[in-house]
Amino acid sequence: MQVIDYIADFLRSNSMYVAIAIITTTLTIFGVHLQRALKNLTRTMNFLIRFAIYIFVFAFGIGFLSALIVKFLSGQFGHLNNLHLVLAVVVVFLLLCISAKSQKQI
Repeated sequence: MQVIDYIADFLRSNSMYVAIAIITTTLTIFGVHLQRALKNLTRTMNFLIRFAIYIFVFAFGIGFLSALIVKFLSGQFGHLNNLHLVLAVVVVFLLLCISAKSQKQI
C-alpha cells in the first residue's frame, strides 16, 4: 500500500497536469471526428463564414470547454481515496489507449 500512497500523492500534487493530459489525449484521439463533423455541417457555406466557425468552435469553444473540464477533473481527483485515484487514472488512460488502438492511431 505504500507504493499506492506514493503514486496517489504524486497524482494529487500534479492533478492539473494529469487532467490536462487526459483532455489533450482525448482531443487528439477524437478531434478528427469533431473536425470531420464540422466540415460536413459547413461544407456549403462561404469560405470566410466556414473559417470563422472553425476558429470559434476549435479555438474558443474547445479551449473554453477544456479549461472547464480540467478544473472539474482536478477537483474530482481530490475527492477520491488513494487506491481509487490511482485506479481511475490508470483505467482512463487504458481506455484512451484502447480507443486509439481501435482507431489505428497507434
